[in-house]
Amino acid sequence: MAEIIRRRTIRPSTRGKNSPNYRVDINKVGSGDILIVKVTHESRSYSKTFKFIGKELTKRKTLSFKVSEEGNKITIHWASTQPTNG
Repeated sequence: MAEIIRRRTIRPSTRGKNSPNYRVDINKVGSGDILIVKVTHESRSYSKTFKFIGKELTKRKTLSFKVSEEGNKITIHWASTQPTNG
C-alpha cells in the first residue's frame, strides 16, 4: 500500500468560465493505495487535504472537482467519488 500525493492549485485568474472543473490524474493509483490530494489557492490563504481509498478509483483515469467561492468561504465539490475525510 502506497500513499500517492497529488497537488492542485485553485487559479481563478487563469480559469475560464467554460472550464470550471479541476482534474487530478489518478491513472497510477492502485486498489491498495491511498490518494492524498492537497488543494491550495493562488491568492488566498486556503489549504485543504483530501484522502481517497484506491479501490474506489480503479476504473477512472481522472478525478474532478469544482470550486465555489462565496465571500471568504471556499468549498470543493467532488464530481463522483467523495473523500474519506469530507
